[in-house]
Amino acid sequence: MIQACADDPQVAVHAIRNLARMGFGVVGVRYSQLGFGRTASTTSAQRTPRNMFGFKDGTANIKSDDVGALDSQVWAQSGDGPSWMDGGTYMVTRRIRMDIEAWDRANLTEQERVIGRDKREGAPLGQAVEFDEPDFAMTTGRQPVIPEDSHVRLAHPDTNSGTRILRRGYNFTDGSDGFGHLDAGLFFICFQRDPVAQFVPLQRRLSRSDALNEYITHTSSGVYACPPDLAEGQWWGQELLEG
Repeated sequence: MIQACADDPQVAVHAIRNLARMGFGVVGVRYSQLGFGRTASTTSAQRTPRNMFGFKDGTANIKSDDVGALDSQVWAQSGDGPSWMDGGTYMVTRRIRMDIEAWDRANLTEQERVIGRDKREGAPLGQAVEFDEPDFAMTTGRQPVIPEDSHVRLAHPDTNSGTRILRRGYNFTDGSDGFGHLDAGLFFICFQRDPVAQFVPLQRRLSRSDALNEYITHTSSGVYACPPDLAEGQWWGQELLEG
């Protein structure tokens, strides 16, 4: 798996072309996706970006300077699995097409109810600013302020036994389909210590109840083992291939 990032997409594409050329006869490109504009901040200095639905995305993402969270949630530890993965991580990718036209026809109240956040500030419903903690116990007297089927409630660590993932996705736009609808959405990328224990239960929970499912379609997915960084004199995959 190769991820090439640049300020100019032509530079990223050219990098992949060169790598594919150098690997000809040994490796080949099986799949590629061009994206733009990250959809989650990974440092405290970055502003939270917006996705193709216009909402801030990844507010509760793990930050790169949160060493404790990285060790417990992202980096594979000794005993988790094969020794060649110690210090590495597992990446999950999903190409999520967004039904832009149907979303644009929904009114603002419906959009905020589906997401569980205010569209302008990114604050959890019932709160004032983006980084306020969501209050899932708050009610209007008759129903929860943050709906039971909202994306924020179903995906939040507080409702998933503290499970967190490191997100690093990108928007994409691949023209339009034969009906004149935008083929656009989110190329979701996340990293975690154990996808079976973290991503799979989370995705199952979202697949059953998430109100956002009415507006999205998953069109591809993959799971990748990313070994740890190399020590002096090592070559990529050495511990796996010589083990």
